[in-house]
Amino acid sequence: MTADYYDLDTASVSRGDGVRDATLTDRWNTPLGTPNGGYILATMLRGLHDETGADDPLVAAITYLTAPVPGPAEIRTASARQGRRVQTGSATLWQGERQIATMTASFGPRPDGPTSELGAPPQLPPPDRCADPLDHGMPADGLFGRIDYRLASMPGWAAGAPSGDPSIALWQRLHDGRAIDLPALALLCDSFAPPVLELGDGHQKSMTVQLTVFLHRVPRPGWIATRLSTRHVVDGFHDEDCELWDEDGNLVAQSRQLGILL
Repeated sequence: MTADYYDLDTASVSRGDGVRDATLTDRWNTPLGTPNGGYILATMLRGLHDETGADDPLVAAITYLTAPVPGPAEIRTASARQGRRVQTGSATLWQGERQIATMTASFGPRPDGPTSELGAPPQLPPPDRCADPLDHGMPADGLFGRIDYRLASMPGWAAGAPSGDPSIALWQRLHDGRAIDLPALALLCDSFAPPVLELGDGHQKSMTVQLTVFLHRVPRPGWIATRLSTRHVVDGFHDEDCELWDEDGNLVAQSRQLGILL
């Protein structure tokens, strides 16, 4: 397959006055039948960046208001501040009269500066020695056909035996081989099944309410090592933390989200 669906499906065209036209596709649908939240975030972040001509995205926070559907959409953008080191703007996503999501993001140049890393990437076998979930019953349509996954072992919930440990580590990359840019990192922060599924009964379905991503650096080409975990479930809401590391062992992005159990 030669089509670069990531570039095609996250693109938007300026209409003027800060408004951009986009088309959401079912190629990034989740098993719930709606476009994935990470895909929505990447589309809005790329649109805001293109509209404002800002530097690289540093951080983005998105709140999902209602479920999107495949089809035409409108991104309405605004610039809040154009500072020397940080530029901040906002975007809302609309389908007809329905507001789908609202996002605030900050952008900036990336000069050399102090760096201290106190964490470490997850310990995973090389991708070619890991399991491909497509060989273990995962459907190949929608989101799972657009991203390649490799896991040291299949999660317990996938076999009907949740482990009770809501955490997982895996490799990810875009299926078409496109190099992963910063908006794509935002997508990969929310592209795999939520680890809360490992808690079993009453935790089988989850939807993101709010997601904040920190985009640290563009990764080297290759796979992205991913660590996902949930530590708190309160009154039907849960947290989810994500770390993304490139094959050189650099932390490239991290995120925290609030999800709701359905």
